[in-house]
Amino acid sequence: MISKKKSQKLVDFLKKPVLTEKTTKFLEQKQYTFEVDVQLTKTQIKQIFEQYYGRKIKSVQTNRVQSVGLKSLIRPRKRVRLHFVDNISFLSQ
Repeated sequence: MISKKKSQKLVDFLKKPVLTEKTTKFLEQKQYTFEVDVQLTKTQIKQIFEQYYGRKIKSVQTNRVQSVGLKSLIRPRKRVRLHFVDNISFLSQ
């Protein structure tokens, strides 16, 4: 498990929730999409979200997203789709 101090630092790797037309369809299935740091692994992501939200996660799906624009301005991004057992209220936190 991750200690409280370490989890506080790891939460900084979580950037923002992704809200698009496609991701709102996943909300009905208890699947939430977030943008996270590229360096995180699936197990780290699962531990962080389980500890932060206090809910069990069924699965973690990740993919790297390329930014559109000039090559010098491209920043690597990683999106994560989490399938929770229960619903969460991530908009209120």
